[in-house]
Amino acid sequence: MLIASLPPVHQDTLLKEIITDLRIGGVRYNTGVSSAYGPREVIQRIQGYAAPLRKPVFIDLKSKQLRIVEWANLPEGPIVINHRVKVQLPAQVYFRGDDCCYELKSVVEGMKIYVDPLPKSPVGRGQAVNILSAKLEVEGGLLPSDCEYIEAALQEGVTNFMLSFVESMDDVYELENVLGRRVSKPEICLKIESRSGIDFISRTDSAILRNYRLVAARDDLMVQIGVHSMPKALKTIIKKDPKAICASRLLMGLETAAGASMADISDLEYMKILGYRSFMLSDGISREHFATAMEFWKKYTSKDGSKNNPE
Repeated sequence: MLIASLPPVHQDTLLKEIITDLRIGGVRYNTGVSSAYGPREVIQRIQGYAAPLRKPVFIDLKSKQLRIVEWANLPEGPIVINHRVKVQLPAQVYFRGDDCCYELKSVVEGMKIYVDPLPKSPVGRGQAVNILSAKLEVEGGLLPSDCEYIEAALQEGVTNFMLSFVESMDDVYELENVLGRRVSKPEICLKIESRSGIDFISRTDSAILRNYRLVAARDDLMVQIGVHSMPKALKTIIKKDPKAICASRLLMGLETAAGASMADISDLEYMKILGYRSFMLSDGISREHFATAMEFWKKYTSKDGSKNNPE
């Protein structure tokens, strides 16, 4: 299965193009994306295209994922994040995925962080933040916006959820408690994005994890654990869940003028050798390069292309 990430729903032409493409088996809506509409209308607009095609819609809840809540006025002001944290220094901070590492100098009131040197690019609302430390504690779980999207999803008959930065069963139970008995069999996908997440699934009985679906969220995961630890982590995830989804860092060659590369094909082939059969395109690839990605996918999965194609 190939899952695509959706753009903000006011981009109606692209939204329809992605959802109705026959090669797309399901779609993911990132609730961290700013929207012109409230949660109920967002999901209604998505379902308007997805429901007639019976395509699953996954609502990606941010939960413990650290994100910036307002545009930072550097150097005059701090960078404000969405959860209170306790961090053991020294620690490093990454912005915009692979942006270079910054030293975390101080955390004020739990949510205001100061780094050195200052980021080269503007940082602001909605951007993900990765803090690397020997000890990091993130207070709280589901955000108010997460709960709003959960309620809206259930009202519109959507019962598929992705939960970001899962590191314990308590994270999962919090979502299940909000769902309550209103959903008999929700599909809950656990996004594994940190070393603590890998440790969690390693020590958790496979019989328990069988009730969920794992997602190898490779973007944040690689930032968190480093490239050299990725093969072992990816093997751990697929061993725990043969239906696991391989997400992000796919077709990265499309982000360059050269287009899809041999490295992209080799990456897909390696993931298939490990056992992955479901793949999810990132926000950036889906938004900026969807047509090109689908042309690549058509050739890659054609009879004259690779054997043992992804489902």
